[in-house]
Amino acid sequence: MNNFKQLFKGLYVEFFWSVALFCSFFIKAKKNANKILVLPAANLNGGFGEDIMITSFMNNFANGTPVCILNGFKIIREDYKKINKNIEFIDGFNDKVNFLKLLLLIKNCSLVYVIGADIMDGTYRVHNSINRLRVIELAHRIGVKAQISGFSVSKNILPVVKAKFIKVAKDVRLKIRDVESYTRMKDFIDTDRLILTNDIAFICPDVPNSYESKIYDDYQAWVSTAKANGKTIIGVCPNAIQAKKIGFENYLSGFKKLLEGFLEVGNYAFVFLYHDIRPICDEASDSTISKILNEYFKAKSVDCFYTDQIKNGVELKGYVAQVDFTITGRMHLGISGLTFSKPMFGVSYANKFEGMVKLFDVDPNTCLIDYDKLSESKEKILLFTKNFAAIEDSVKKNIQKVKLETSNNYTHG
Repeated sequence: MNNFKQLFKGLYVEFFWSVALFCSFFIKAKKNANKILVLPAANLNGGFGEDIMITSFMNNFANGTPVCILNGFKIIREDYKKINKNIEFIDGFNDKVNFLKLLLLIKNCSLVYVIGADIMDGTYRVHNSINRLRVIELAHRIGVKAQISGFSVSKNILPVVKAKFIKVAKDVRLKIRDVESYTRMKDFIDTDRLILTNDIAFICPDVPNSYESKIYDDYQAWVSTAKANGKTIIGVCPNAIQAKKIGFENYLSGFKKLLEGFLEVGNYAFVFLYHDIRPICDEASDSTISKILNEYFKAKSVDCFYTDQIKNGVELKGYVAQVDFTITGRMHLGISGLTFSKPMFGVSYANKFEGMVKLFDVDPNTCLIDYDKLSESKEKILLFTKNFAAIEDSVKKNIQKVKLETSNNYTHG
């Protein structure tokens, strides 16, 4: 039955894609349109990385133009009202996307902007990538400007996605957010159709009124006390996707050993954070894992802080700003820390972190560990702590250059 449903959905989408392609010969963009259509990398329903990428686009490139955010289903985000103005949430970009309806929406826009991130190469679901590239193709056919923010690709790009990239690159220059991905892309895309940039999250602004609350005041008081007691504060963020891959208990055990390894070599306090509140590993989210870790280490009389009241990735930046460095399985939390010149000890997966740390002239070997090797972290911890001063200095030296290069996420040509 499930296979039949998937087949039906596929046929439904292909039918409306064919109809939209045919209609695009007769439909033209509306003159003087004053609306931007943005496709986030995922639905804005609890992934904090999406929050900061959207906010970065709104504040750096939208220039006050009304923005429609296209999600898969109806979303209401009251917390966004404190962060972004002139924003509207619409639905319909899902497994049964109606491209004809989407075409009629696109024609009333001045720009279609796709947040690329790591969604574009088919790693998660091939149709997520193909359908985003189809949106760009439709926009170009009717004369609406289209762009993709910086994205990364894995070592093995699916042939069907590669073919679509080749087609779309004739009309739109592709922005790549790390050197490794750029090298992979230039194997089949001419370099004059590629732009090397950085993740759009690097220029997400600070929005202080998004984290003004009693809980944040309590957090600041805890930070002041911990630092007065000579403690170095680590912002800790697990990743429920990683837990799902190797088993919840296995991952939790590995993270405990990792943090215990740090406690053996320094006077640390932990603030347990999260960058995704969606249930990913069965019912567990990043927040679930952080709460368990907080209870575990508090029972061992370790100085810890945790709250489950952080609503989005922009608010979270206020918490990350107070730490001395991060230990994170979520790349975008690491990026939030790096924007404040806070070094990152990355719990890495899918070759995501290596290219990013090289932007700061930091050797990945000194600051990254694979998520399935957390129980073997002693050597990595010693490397990181031994080289911490040099890593911190390199981050401080390079962060403004990284932010400047990130402006390439929007191009006028």
